[in-house]
This record gives sequence, C-alpha cells and structure tokens, in this order.
Amino acid sequence: MKKFLALVLALAMIAAFVLVPTPMDIKAEAATVSGTKLCDYIQDGATLHCWNWSIANIKANLGLIANMGYSAIQVSPMQEMKEGTVNKPVNNWWAVYQPISFYINKSQSHCVGTKDELIDLCTEAHKYGIKVIMDVVFNHTANNGANQLCPLVDPDFLNDPACWHDYSQNSSSYNDRYDVTQRCMAGLPDLNTSNKTVQNLVLDYLKECIDAGADGFRFDAAKHIEVPEDKNIGSDFWPTVINGIKSYKSDIYCYGEILDDTGGTAFTNYTKYMSITDNRWSDKVRENVINSGNAGNYYSGYDNGVSADKLVLWAESHDTIGDLSSVWSSQYVLDKAWALAASRAYTMA
Repeated sequence: MKKFLALVLALAMIAAFVLVPTPMDIKAEAATVSGTKLCDYIQDGATLHCWNWSIANIKANLGLIANMGYSAIQVSPMQEMKEGTVNKPVNNWWAVYQPISFYINKSQSHCVGTKDELIDLCTEAHKYGIKVIMDVVFNHTANNGANQLCPLVDPDFLNDPACWHDYSQNSSSYNDRYDVTQRCMAGLPDLNTSNKTVQNLVLDYLKECIDAGADGFRFDAAKHIEVPEDKNIGSDFWPTVINGIKSYKSDIYCYGEILDDTGGTAFTNYTKYMSITDNRWSDKVRENVINSGNAGNYYSGYDNGVSADKLVLWAESHDTIGDLSSVWSSQYVLDKAWALAASRAYTMA
C-alpha cells in the first residue's frame, strides 16, 4: 500500500493539492470511488492536511481524495475563537490556533465550519473509508494583546489562577525545558496543563470530537506541554489525556507536533503516548532533492532515535509555507520528496 501511495503521490503531482491554502469557494472536482482499499490504520497510510479548507470544501472533494489514495484527512482547529474568520483564513491562518474554549465552535462565522458540518463530514468520509483527524490546541489560549488574557476565554478557567502559568513571561530558550513548557509562546497565555481542571476540559473536548465522528487528533505545540519525566516540572497531562481518551475510544489515533527538538527531554518520552512529527527528516529530504536531485542517505541522523512507526513525515507543511522555506521548491522537487516520505515503511505522511 505504501508503494502504491508513493506512486500516486509522485505521478498525480498532488503536493500542491495538499497544503496550498485553498479558497473556500473552490469548485468540487468530479470523482468516482476507485476499487483501491484505503489503509485501516492511519499511521500506515497518507493523510491529506486540509489546512485552511472549510469543511464544506473537504466534503465536496471526498471522492477525489479517496481516489488519490488518502486514508485520512486532517481538519484545521475547530475550537471557539476570539474573532470571526469567515473570509480571512488564508492570510490569518494563525487565528484558529488561538482558541478561547475547549468546545467545538457553535458560531456560523468560524472559517472551518460548524459542529453539524463536522458530523456530516465524518459520516461521509467514513463511507469512503477515510478517517478524520482533528487539529487541537491545548498548550495556550488566545490573548488580548501580548501576554494578556483574552476576556472572551471560557469562564471555566479564565479567572482561576491555578489554570495558568506565569503568562507575563515568554519562552526565550528552546534548550531549556522549563522555558519551553512553562512560559508563553509569542505572548500567548500558557495554560497550566498539570491542573486537573484544564485536563478534564481537554478530555471533555476530545470526547465531544469523537462523538462527532473524529478518528484521531494532532496535538499542536505538543513539545510545549511537559512530560512526567521533566525534572521538577513534570506532570501527568499526557498519560491522563491519552490514556483517558483511549479508554473512551480504544483505536483513536494521536500524534504530536514536535518541531526541531524537545529542549532537553527524550523524544521517546512523548512516543510512549503518541506518534510525533519529524520536521528535520522531512526538511532534509526536500533539501537533498533540491541540491542533488536525490535524497542521498536521507534516513541517517534525522529520526531522533524514534522508530518509524511513531514518525509523521512530509515534504512541506503549513510552517514551511508560512516561513517561505518550501514555497520556492518546484513541483518536481515536492513530488519526489512526498514520494520518499510516503514510501518509508510504517510512517505516516
């Protein structure tokens, strides 16, 4: 199946389809469901990251997505937000990463969609054999200007000091676990993820998503949430949340965003609970294809000691598009890099 997906990725030239910000009014492309059986287990297949796509747009293209061989789709964060974003997801993509609550949004102004639309999407996707991964944000909330609490944050935790780290302090060293996990990213108020109120709200949100039909989750900024092994600052957030949600739905798929490095703890302290991203491997493959026309020894030194069945790889991501590091790559280069990522056994691409 991985070989098939690699061929599809290379020949169909779908890398641009994967991550280019997509207008909300895109015309649905006609497609018929092929006879190809999609992967049952998300880790073994390929996932289409529908970054900046509306649910309506994803639903309209499910046939095409299935025909391309994707076994899963990833939906942008759907938590309630501090501002309406109906017409501005492309330029203000960061808005969906600034939640104000741990509930699926109820507003018609959310750029991704409503809860009812999510339920419909999951129902239709499952008919094609496609799983649905939801992007979720639990490390921080929206601000009201740098290092200020947004007054629209859910009152369940807004006025409880125990639910927050010192949000006046920003992280300045990615080589210091305290700095990475206990301070704010770019002025976004950092939640105290060791707090039971926060943990219970997180679990309730994940259960709400599963009840809507979700099959998996991507945890944004996962490395910024401590693990039990972190000396003096460790907490039971990950075992509580991951074990709790897997007891609710045993086959739920989970992976965490860890960019570059963890700042001092072992990657395996995260892979006890979930798969993780490996952007250095992904970036190196793309760079080698650009510089030499092939990937060279692209496995060596870029897997962080993590087994392949716990890795999530890509040729480009919304971060590489956002920081312009991949946007100048030709389609030929991206197709090669996607094919290599998708063909690596046991990884999710």
